[in-house]
Amino acid sequence: MRILLISQDFPPDVGGTQTYALELARHLTMYCDDFAVIAPEQPADASVDAQLPFDVLRVPATKNAISLKALPAVLRLVRTRSFDAAFHVQWPSVLVSRMIKPMGGPRRIFVAAHGRELLLEPLSGVPGKLYDRIRRNLLRRADGVFAVSRYTRSLLYELGVRPERIAVLHNGTDPTRFSPLDVSDIRRTHGLDGRKVLLTVGRLVPRKGIDTVLRALPGVAREMPDALYVICGEGPDRERLETLARDLQVADRTRFLGEVAYEDLPRYYNACDVFVMPSRQVRPFVEGFGIVFLEANACGKAVVGANSGGIPDAVRDGETGLLVEPDNETELAEALLRLLRDPDLATRLGQNGRRRVVEEATWEHTARRLYEHIARCM
Repeated sequence: MRILLISQDFPPDVGGTQTYALELARHLTMYCDDFAVIAPEQPADASVDAQLPFDVLRVPATKNAISLKALPAVLRLVRTRSFDAAFHVQWPSVLVSRMIKPMGGPRRIFVAAHGRELLLEPLSGVPGKLYDRIRRNLLRRADGVFAVSRYTRSLLYELGVRPERIAVLHNGTDPTRFSPLDVSDIRRTHGLDGRKVLLTVGRLVPRKGIDTVLRALPGVAREMPDALYVICGEGPDRERLETLARDLQVADRTRFLGEVAYEDLPRYYNACDVFVMPSRQVRPFVEGFGIVFLEANACGKAVVGANSGGIPDAVRDGETGLLVEPDNETELAEALLRLLRDPDLATRLGQNGRRRVVEEATWEHTARRLYEHIARCM
């Protein structure tokens, strides 16, 4: 089978959707007779593409304009290589495949659904009702839609996608990259020795719930004076969060480390005692799944998340981590203290999490299930 993957988000740009696109591409190519990717041009993309085991056709367009600007390139490509199916990482680019299908385009069209893109308001200059009608039309007419969580599936139901066309395929991670490591050097460098370390990895935006962790920290510190909260990531909410930490008088037990290189993330996961990210659900800003929970679990760490969006699919409450209600700092403090007081429990949840990743939540598992589903639909 010949598959063309189209994504408006792709490395060297970074983020959860970019990781999803890259990792599925790497694994799908192993199953396909022919495989290629179409993505927007970016600075330094040639060095990324040269290391990949498949062709990447770069389109001179911004990510939001790829749906139309990619049309000539896609048409030329499908006429020479006769792809059987197109897999779109986001719904807007499905328009390309719909337009070229009568001209020899892929026979079947599939699309992933992550969450936020199903709720976003229209782009500037596009009337809201028209934007929503286009979104509904493209999703409903796809041959198959892959939801990353049960929550995302519920959003597709709201958009009128027929249940039989939806398959829930959870995100994955790489347990060879994210694995238990000796990181005594990291702990020394950042002064973590002798501390109970809580960690969040993510973009600093309100929906991540970092402010909820800061509000829970005084309660945690009263019982665990050696508790320290480390935050890896950058974003527009940083100034507000730093001010909040000072106002709550926990700035001395909070470390904002800024952006951390992707290749260094496993070391930071391993340097913590508990990973925490209590994301809140405020439409359109939702956590469709939460790959970071799998990454932390793969490093053998217990995780604490909020019972919101798709997080309950990423965190198995009481098995790989604990779930709390979003915006509830009291409940969050109790969950964090439960794990910090009981290292054996934290270790057991972390081990369960790694076992789950290895057995069923790798990118290889996700890609194989996706390929098999597409094959059944051909």
